[in-house]
Amino acid sequence: MNRTDDISSLFSRFGASAGSYHEFESQIDYKENPPAPEPEKAPASPEVAVTTEVVADSAEAPLSEPLVSIEPVASMLEHPVSEPEPEPVPVAEAEQNLAYPVDAQLVPPTSQPLITQPSLTVLPAAPNRLRNLLAEVVQAREVEAQALAEEAVRQEAARGRPAKCKAHVVVVVSLKGGVGKTTLAAGLASRLRLEGGRTLAIDLDPQNALHYQLGVEHGESGIGSLNGAGHSWHDRLQPGFDGALLLAYGVLGDDEHHALTHAMHEDHHWLARQLDHMDLAANDVVLIDTPTGSTASLAQALDVADEVIVVTTADAASFNTLDPIDRLLNAPHARAASSHCTYVVNQFDVSREFSRDMLEVFKRRLGQQLIAVVPLDNTLGEALAYGRNPMSAAEPSPASEGVLQLAEQLKARFKASRAQGVEAQ
Repeated sequence: MNRTDDISSLFSRFGASAGSYHEFESQIDYKENPPAPEPEKAPASPEVAVTTEVVADSAEAPLSEPLVSIEPVASMLEHPVSEPEPEPVPVAEAEQNLAYPVDAQLVPPTSQPLITQPSLTVLPAAPNRLRNLLAEVVQAREVEAQALAEEAVRQEAARGRPAKCKAHVVVVVSLKGGVGKTTLAAGLASRLRLEGGRTLAIDLDPQNALHYQLGVEHGESGIGSLNGAGHSWHDRLQPGFDGALLLAYGVLGDDEHHALTHAMHEDHHWLARQLDHMDLAANDVVLIDTPTGSTASLAQALDVADEVIVVTTADAASFNTLDPIDRLLNAPHARAASSHCTYVVNQFDVSREFSRDMLEVFKRRLGQQLIAVVPLDNTLGEALAYGRNPMSAAEPSPASEGVLQLAEQLKARFKASRAQGVEAQ
């Protein structure tokens, strides 16, 4: 079968005759453009891959004869459709965008003008220089005042020891903490008063606890803050229980504490000079609470003491301090030769057999120097908690009775020493 028979057979199927068939030969030479490279595609799923293969197979099958031919549009292939170009950005805005880069994800699609950050305002340097100059002036003034105070201390030390004050001076000491030294000193301050005289309590202990025991609310200012300031101690006396006048140690800064310690070390009669400026009378009593241990404050207090009361307790630890305190009190020039040294056993628990035995040991060791035994009494701690005076309770406690007996013994000594002074004159 040839081509003519095929055409006749095809026309006969449509009910037509092959005589109406005309074949035209095209005079146009079609030139095909080289195929463009296919873009890379993401890997497809297996189902899509199978479909793609089927389409490819069907596309590869050649047609017997093209029925309709479409002329390709070369211009569309040569110039593909491009995205609209953005509007040109002004130069100033472009520089601003470069100066402040912004994350593209945070910028909304609509174009908005960027807000520039305000620049930091630099303060003029003149106030800073002025403050520095003022600080230098203040510092120079403080240094000059400190130098003048030290020079005054040296001049006072060169004068020698001042005359002994007329008042009776009682110093309460201990080499061991926790024996009730400050509580006993406060009790004596409220009970130890001579007729027509005053009782002054001076706190030389940095713990600054005596004002609590005497019912004085404020104890921030005291001897430390007054040192080298040209103030009199009379200005800072505060009334306490039973009319006692308190001069607190005060709350000291590092510079004040250093200045006070320096003054005590430079002038061994520093406290004697302070008492000399107070114009004390013969019927006045000065009671001094000292810090625990051997300190410069203790040395100053011993220098002016008429009566030294060593507070101890009936236990082994306090017994071991007896020899060291003896050496300290009996050292050359530690205290006046006319002063008396006595001992008080405080917080004595009579219910314990060991305490009773230790008291007998102290009596044998101290002899007549042991002048009082103050019983253990919890009412003293309760009175401190409620801010009451334990010495003026309606019903005297065992401890208050012991303190009262000690005060009466000291008064008798004061009268005896005064009589001896009159006879010596």
